Amino acid sequence: MKFIYTFISLLLIIFFSIDYNLFGIKDKAYKKYPNLVLGKKLFNEKSILNHLNNDHNVKFLPDTQFTKINFEKVKLSFEKEVQSKDSKKIYSKEEARRVFFIELIENNIWIIDFFGNFYLTNIKELNKAKNEKEILSLKNINSNFPNKSVLGSLVYKNNIYIYSSERKHDCWYMSVHVAKIDSQNLNFKNFFKSDECAKNYIEIGRMQVYVHKGTKGILITSSTHPAGDFSNYTDKNPQDDNSIFGKILFIDLNEKKSIVFSKGHRVAQGLYVENDLIISTEHGPKGGDEINKILFNKNYGWPISSYGEKYVGGYTERPYYLKDHKSHGFQEPIFVFAKSIAISEIIKLPNNFSDHFINNFIISSLNGFSLYRVKFDEKYTKVLFFEEIFIGQRIRDIKYHNIAKTILLTLENEGEIGLLY
Repeated sequence: MKFIYTFISLLLIIFFSIDYNLFGIKDKAYKKYPNLVLGKKLFNEKSILNHLNNDHNVKFLPDTQFTKINFEKVKLSFEKEVQSKDSKKIYSKEEARRVFFIELIENNIWIIDFFGNFYLTNIKELNKAKNEKEILSLKNINSNFPNKSVLGSLVYKNNIYIYSSERKHDCWYMSVHVAKIDSQNLNFKNFFKSDECAKNYIEIGRMQVYVHKGTKGILITSSTHPAGDFSNYTDKNPQDDNSIFGKILFIDLNEKKSIVFSKGHRVAQGLYVENDLIISTEHGPKGGDEINKILFNKNYGWPISSYGEKYVGGYTERPYYLKDHKSHGFQEPIFVFAKSIAISEIIKLPNNFSDHFINNFIISSLNGFSLYRVKFDEKYTKVLFFEEIFIGQRIRDIKYHNIAKTILLTLENEGEIGLLY
């Protein structure tokens, strides 16, 4: 009997040690089994044994399916607090680092936060901070960026384009500003502003340069959502030809006029362009995150068709959305994540990263806390395979540093840059 009591006591000590990180046991457990981070209530709702048994043949960094990848994190020295240029509200350091983007310009790494602040570093400084386990100091770049919330960025030739939104009289306008690249001072000018305003917030989007019918311009994703919980939010804009929202737009670089390139999109937060190929990633509602091959003047179905469902609490007898695209005149996705990963950016990984990762794409996720290594068929009509690479934080933006052969990730939970090499 004494042995049984001792054994039970030992189990309780292990259980509560992991829960409260006594002697660092929780950190060690998460390092060995990082998927435990995903279940915030794991210890209250599931047994550890059952959870680990579900990880049969799952690889965790530095292991992937066929190779080892090093993963390091570097914390960034964002401002202690940020004042919104729009509302004059003071945001904490934690709020300020929630959304940020990275751009690679020559040997420099540019960091743009949600509030329109611009910072500068480089791969050498990043590696130095990584090796010495230090917080990376960032150089502030002066700019005249107006009172807007940053939704995305794009570098083309010697210019940096910033996609943003501005609130006026409880209505939101989308706009793009452009400045010549200058590491000392950025002088922004208006490039595009929507005539239409949205009654709800404009979501994070993406921009890519594209040539449409011989004219060079910018493809830009546009979508909206209301304040607070928008899980069950639907509107008519994605199917309304008179609205620019719920669309992918094409903006002529010379005339600065926009046309609707495709419609029926929910929240497209990833965009890749290579010659005539356009791939987008799009949030579904409850489930149904999509990878789409974008074609001019096509309709992608939202909010009529979706492989996701409304957040109604529990199961329903009938689906709310149509579970087919093609038979209703819509474009079918290339691939659908039945369980949402909060899909975000997509890039094509150069073949010099790994001989095991040839012609692969990398997709980032927010609530999925992971990257997804993906390979398409030659015509980009289906996904041949994907591999989940667990990171443990929300990842909004990804870039590849070709010289360093390193994937850079924006890690939003802790305001860090992740490095995969």
